[in-house]
Amino acid sequence: MTSTPTTTRRSTLLALLMVLAMFASACGGSDSGDQTSDNASSTDVADAPDDSDTTDSDTTDSDTTDSDTTDSDTTDSEPEESEAEAAPEPDPEENLEPLTASARGVTETEMHVGITMLDFDALKEFGLAPEGWGDQVGVYQSYIDDINARGGIHGRTVVPYYEKYSPLGRTEAEAVCASLTKDVETFVIIGGFLGPAEVANDCIVDINDTILIGGRQTLERLESAKAPWADTATLRERRLGAFLNLLDETDRLEGRSIAVIGSIEQEDIYDVAADTMAQYGATPVLEALNDVPQGDTVATDARWQVLAENIRATGADTVLLIGSTQGGLRGIAAAGLDVETWVLESTGLENLGQETTADDAEGAITITSLTDQQQWDSPSMAECRDVYYATAPDVSTKDPDDHADGEERYYKSVHLYCRNMRIFETLALAAGRNPTQETWQSALDNLGKFELPGVPYASGGKPDLSDTFQLAQFDITSGEAGGLVSISEIIDGS
Repeated sequence: MTSTPTTTRRSTLLALLMVLAMFASACGGSDSGDQTSDNASSTDVADAPDDSDTTDSDTTDSDTTDSDTTDSDTTDSEPEESEAEAAPEPDPEENLEPLTASARGVTETEMHVGITMLDFDALKEFGLAPEGWGDQVGVYQSYIDDINARGGIHGRTVVPYYEKYSPLGRTEAEAVCASLTKDVETFVIIGGFLGPAEVANDCIVDINDTILIGGRQTLERLESAKAPWADTATLRERRLGAFLNLLDETDRLEGRSIAVIGSIEQEDIYDVAADTMAQYGATPVLEALNDVPQGDTVATDARWQVLAENIRATGADTVLLIGSTQGGLRGIAAAGLDVETWVLESTGLENLGQETTADDAEGAITITSLTDQQQWDSPSMAECRDVYYATAPDVSTKDPDDHADGEERYYKSVHLYCRNMRIFETLALAAGRNPTQETWQSALDNLGKFELPGVPYASGGKPDLSDTFQLAQFDITSGEAGGLVSISEIIDGS
């Protein structure tokens, strides 16, 4: 675990004040005070003029006749108030609420956050990922250092604790959860758990009552969550409806004979698929569940031999995959099924494993926000690229479309981790100087519409923030290793 306490204090700009005095008997001169301080904690005001500048009325001779000046011209002369004294500018720090240890993981000077990351060594061992996402800790740390360099969170230094986990099951993920919520006390966990390990997100938001950014949400998991939970992606139930809506609007849905194949990791979405399809006038010709856990490629391929024959027997011309994407792509290709493949989870097409080839994925249609290349090129991602690559000038900055097999996919971590840290900073600042779970939830509820790096349409008031949708298709000719290309307009699905 790594912690990086770096504190940068905002300086206070003080106003320049001037006091002017004019005297009736003076020769047009005035004394003025002019003092400036960049670091003072209160405003300095110049001393008042000395009384010696005025004529003493006690020395005036009332018997004098040689002077044209009358007694009233020189007696008890007072400064003219021709210009009002300027009011002091308010000190922006003067009435601020003092920083306190307002919640677990929040001290007067620091905010402690846990960060979870995929263990790509474990994925490579099982042939599920040919390459990783580069120096994940380095990418995250660059964004945390940037926040701290700009003053942190209301003056608090963000202190990270890093852990990697294997996504193949919940055991290792739960150990990481315990480490970040019990061994060290954190206010927020960033990243959560993905893949088959996503069932362990309840360890964070329910069992250990800790705020979470990331993970994968379902309605059932959200109902059991005690702590606030935000994800920069889209709730799967809403994603399925948006997918079918886009397919319908682009005239791809009507007249289709659709086989729905679910996975045990997404069984809750599989269970509502037929009802959701009915809203668009579609009825599946087959509903079947792949009950083999992800990661067991041999058993998955064997199961798909049976599923493929069931699909063939129904005469289906389309297969909707809900989870276990790569097993489905391999099974359909191996059986030679002449079908169009629809994939609910775009990540399954964006991260092909060692056992799944670009030929297996060719032509598959999915719903996504922006493709990797679109995210990389978006103006909102430019700052993310600049911040990280300023700390790692030797790392390749090549476009996602130019990625070659075996190269680390740094752009993946830049995209996701910058997005995670941007929503963290937004919510942490909006939660107030002394944040609690209640003020954090209020900040989330009142976000309104906004833009995230690589996500042009997003909104608060709900746990899943992204409202950006488009249809994309896997094209083997896109880049050096194949990739997703847009096949529809980008819409605001809020």
